[in-house]
Amino acid sequence: MTITNSNDELLALDCQNLTYSWVEGDDPVLKDVNLDLKRGDRCLLLGANGAGKSTLLRILAGKRLTKTRSCKILGQDVFMNPPGGVVYLGTEWSTNPVVRSDIVVSHFLDSVGGYRHKERRDRLLKILDVDLDWYVYVRISDGERRRVQLCMGLMGEWDVLLLDEVTVDLDVLVRADLIDFLVSESENRGATIVCTYTFSHSFLQYSLPSHLYATHIFDGLRKFPTKICHMQLGSTPRGIVSWPPANVPESELDLFNLALGWLREDRELRRVKEKEKGRVRGPKTDVSVFCRGGGCD
Repeated sequence: MTITNSNDELLALDCQNLTYSWVEGDDPVLKDVNLDLKRGDRCLLLGANGAGKSTLLRILAGKRLTKTRSCKILGQDVFMNPPGGVVYLGTEWSTNPVVRSDIVVSHFLDSVGGYRHKERRDRLLKILDVDLDWYVYVRISDGERRRVQLCMGLMGEWDVLLLDEVTVDLDVLVRADLIDFLVSESENRGATIVCTYTFSHSFLQYSLPSHLYATHIFDGLRKFPTKICHMQLGSTPRGIVSWPPANVPESELDLFNLALGWLREDRELRRVKEKEKGRVRGPKTDVSVFCRGGGCD
């Protein structure tokens, strides 16, 4: 049954108790995931590498089939009756054969209907600082290629946007302008946005410069989400958390340290679970690991 909000309005995104395994019989990579968002929500999925964020977005985009019919967008099953107006942008875009053919950006955007959305296309070309004379694959940087992808995906009037790590290649200025655009889309058109953000475990050993850089990025993101969701080892233990939290002064909002605390919690939980299975990451201290098959005196 599709959940509705207090005004009996259909949820933009309704995912209830979703469980998914790569191979039937294996341990699930997603377990009892719950995610419900209304129109106009902007949700930031926070979690470590391997937490299940990308898998969740691909399922919501209808790119992975699950046995449980528990994911709906605008009231429609994402597998059996996929709705229109859903845009998914992921990191695998650069492997697309059309992109690898190194087509000129102007021709590429026209080939995917840019001429039908000229006003929005031109606005995004300015926001993302894209040169129509670029070649899509060989002659531009990863960050510039990512800008072309975003222009392509955002120039139509979408209702639900699923962004999987596609802002990581952008410089701070372009990222800030893009965030402003996305906020305006949700506020003015009621569009719903889900965006993943990975904060790797290795970052816990950050140096001062990287700490300042990441803090700066998170400060820019602080005003983006209306909701945040913690993905922890394939689950959503805290559900949907409203952001900013009630009764907290803006000067005390600290998304960076909130995410850092969650990540430390994730790492300790993962270590416990892996230890129970006899698995340990990092250097091997048991010499027998290196002496299998003989050869060690």
